[in-house]
Amino acid sequence: MENRNSTLVGVLAGALLIAVLALGAIAGFAFVRPTTAAAQNVGVTGLRQVTVVGAGESRVAPDMATVQIGVETTAPTTQEALAQNNAQAQAIIDQVKQLGVEDRDIQTTGFNIYATYDNDGRTVNGYTVSNMVSVTIRDLAQASTLLDQVVQAGANRVYGISFGVSDPKAAEAQAREAAMANALERAEQLAKVAGAQLGGVLVVSENIGSGPVVPMPGVGRAMAEDMASVPMQAGEQVITARIQVTYELR
Repeated sequence: MENRNSTLVGVLAGALLIAVLALGAIAGFAFVRPTTAAAQNVGVTGLRQVTVVGAGESRVAPDMATVQIGVETTAPTTQEALAQNNAQAQAIIDQVKQLGVEDRDIQTTGFNIYATYDNDGRTVNGYTVSNMVSVTIRDLAQASTLLDQVVQAGANRVYGISFGVSDPKAAEAQAREAAMANALERAEQLAKVAGAQLGGVLVVSENIGSGPVVPMPGVGRAMAEDMASVPMQAGEQVITARIQVTYELR
């Protein structure tokens, strides 16, 4: 009987020890786990500080454009469809080069071959081949003429004209300066409201971007004679910057 009591006491003591250790582990985890605010802290620990995000932009006239040009052909056999597509695609590339576009500005972006089916959806009645190239136009005055002539040469797919700046460094620098000035203005206002004085910069991070690309709808060969008269307005390219700055508070 005494031995049974000793065994029972030992089992209870072991269970109690395991429970204490488990509670200690949970408490330790809760102690070291950072709060959401601490995990997102980008400043310097132990200092009074304020973090702001400044926004700035600069505007510059685009000096280049990129357009997706392609040809899609359909024929009863893959050989016929491919032969037709190759001939038209080569004619398009030759025409683009004749207009002064360099090899480095012509890049194949897509090539596909797939079967076409009749109305029942089961019987193959032909094959379609598509070939797309991305063309960079560095002389914007030629943009309308280029689109007209590539359609005349056989292009039946024209997509997504977008404008850009070949060297955006100066515009990006202006956007950064505007964003930093905006961040300083915000931080000074917050410091004043808080009854403090703004100190030095502790942390800076940035995000540079540009305005969204507006795609151009697809154009078919039937519109070829109208392409030369399409008004191509490049407008302005907007370069944006967002600067996150942490300042010391005194």
